[in-house]
Amino acid sequence: MNKTVQTILEYAQRLVDEKVVGESDMISLRSELNFMYVTKAGVKLCDLTEQDVIKMNIFKAEKDYEYHAEIYKAREDINAICQCYPKWVMPIAKAGVTIPAVLDDMAQIVGPTCKTSQDNISSIIKTLKGRNSCLIKDKGCITSGRTLDEAYTCVLVLDKASHCFVASSVIGANKIINGIEARLMRFIYKTKYSKKNQENLSVKEEEQSVSEDTSVKEESEV
Repeated sequence: MNKTVQTILEYAQRLVDEKVVGESDMISLRSELNFMYVTKAGVKLCDLTEQDVIKMNIFKAEKDYEYHAEIYKAREDINAICQCYPKWVMPIAKAGVTIPAVLDDMAQIVGPTCKTSQDNISSIIKTLKGRNSCLIKDKGCITSGRTLDEAYTCVLVLDKASHCFVASSVIGANKIINGIEARLMRFIYKTKYSKKNQENLSVKEEEQSVSEDTSVKEESEV
């Protein structure tokens, strides 16, 4: 099996196991600069097979894959995307509000806030500026990262932060991390604690992609 496809299938199963998926989830991984591997639209992550992960040129992507393709075109620093519908994210996305940093790991991994975007690609790209994730009005969330592991982790943290935000709002005990402190925590995470780990994962994913593309080319030349 193609190792990049295998990586996507593994993380899809992780999302399913963590119960942070819905009906129309989709994940993707950049391959080279202008290509991506993406899960087939309309196929639930729990039902994915090897044939349901397809490779396409981001400049020739069909409408069903527009959000992923356009984000990759706009952000060369993003190599992986999770488009998910976690249980606790959904009510906040429907309300269209912003989640403040209610947890340390949210401030570090997601950002000082997570805003809600309108359901169109231009709004999503604008909302993602300076952040790894955003909510989508009346839908779920999009998370991104330097690696698929980072995008996946962002989904888990965002769902946990959403749970805390909803629960604490109900009981009236919502404690928010100071904005300056949240930004400092994010800066330290991006530049120190996660940098080496994400670089190693990114190199591994790139090597897998290059290895597969080279193998395919050599087979076609035989």
